[in-house]
Amino acid sequence: MRVQDQLLARQLMRLRGDINKLKIEQTCHQHRRMLNDATFGLEEHDELSDLLCDGPLTPGFGLSAPLRLIGVTKMNINSRRFSLC
Repeated sequence: MRVQDQLLARQLMRLRGDINKLKIEQTCHQHRRMLNDATFGLEEHDELSDLLCDGPLTPGFGLSAPLRLIGVTKMNINSRRFSLC
């Protein structure tokens, strides 16, 4: 009985580690997508500004909606550090 308890405990610990690893991978993937969206939006804005006359900039122009939702703005995107795991 004691051996079975130890085996179950090891399995549970392995499962817990696997779940944590999957959560981390999923979070990193989401952050990577948000950064790619923001980068693409800024590049697109730069390309458009080269073609068009300088017009008034709207706040947060070029940033993806998810980044704006968590408070990342054009002013502070360069000061934040993101890890891609």
